[in-house]
Amino acid sequence: MKVGVFPGKFLPPHRGHITAILRAHALCDKLYVVVSERLQEDGELCSDAGLAYISGVLRQRWLSQELLGLGIEVLLQDDSTSAPFPAGWGDYAKKLKQTVPAAFNVIFGGEESYRSGHQQHFPDIGYQVLDPQRTQWPISGTEIREHPYKHWDYIAGAARPFFARKVLITGPESCGKTTLTRKLAKVYCSSWSEELGRDYQHEVVGGNGDLFDLEDFNRIAHLQYEQDLKALRTANKVCFFDTDAVVTAFFSHVFLGEVADRVESFIDAGKYDLVIALKPTVPWVADGMRELGDPATRTLSFDQLMALYQQYGFDINTFVVIDAPDYYQRLESCINSVDQLLCQR
Repeated sequence: MKVGVFPGKFLPPHRGHITAILRAHALCDKLYVVVSERLQEDGELCSDAGLAYISGVLRQRWLSQELLGLGIEVLLQDDSTSAPFPAGWGDYAKKLKQTVPAAFNVIFGGEESYRSGHQQHFPDIGYQVLDPQRTQWPISGTEIREHPYKHWDYIAGAARPFFARKVLITGPESCGKTTLTRKLAKVYCSSWSEELGRDYQHEVVGGNGDLFDLEDFNRIAHLQYEQDLKALRTANKVCFFDTDAVVTAFFSHVFLGEVADRVESFIDAGKYDLVIALKPTVPWVADGMRELGDPATRTLSFDQLMALYQQYGFDINTFVVIDAPDYYQRLESCINSVDQLLCQR
């Protein structure tokens, strides 16, 4: 039985990695993929690229998603205490034999420069290099880390939500959030998460806001969170969110005088890369469920909502506030802000 091992950093996994792994899988009876993590070194690589740390467990999870159903096992090896190559070869070889739960007779890789190290420390195990010149997928993890949007098509699908920019569109009632969110998603050929509160009000409480109870707002926050995750999984570089849990908390207080007990657990001040706040300067549209249509109330609602964001740890000074009463100007301002966001890496 031919048992193979495909080790690597996979920081992050990309199409070159996936293709090589699948070829390796076709060349043996059983394949193990081993994610090598070096906390300090990997952390510096991510930091240098302006990224949050991509943990070994996260890389293992991404690869497990990509390879699901193929019988390929993805393992994690902590090489943080091993010296860099070539001094760390001996320690690395010992750990690899401990990590893989079966005897293996071939190691697959993409670097010809590692052959001598393998021959010395794995004398009875073959080393097979797959596409060392990267002729099919000319990409590296370094290039993706430094310019993820330029190389978006190379990033493994499971890893894309990590790199996707998250844009929140927020504001009080009848300020054009839903329409603007949909338009932006169409402009960028990407996904969006719609506000669930109004649909919930229509379907569950019969359109009558007086019938809300606190548990309704807990459910809305949870359902919105799950829908956000679903939208993010199909994002194309950027994902748009129509409302968030702060808005849910705001309306919980409007309708019931207090915030439902589990809503705050869904509030995350660090979740979004850009927050666009729409002032209620467009005409009020009554749809039978909106209740804050008085001009003074609309202005007060915006100020109260911004105060609530600040209370929950958001830096409202970084918000892009759109106050133009013209829908065209609003759209153009938002497109300009998103374009600037995507140019930051």
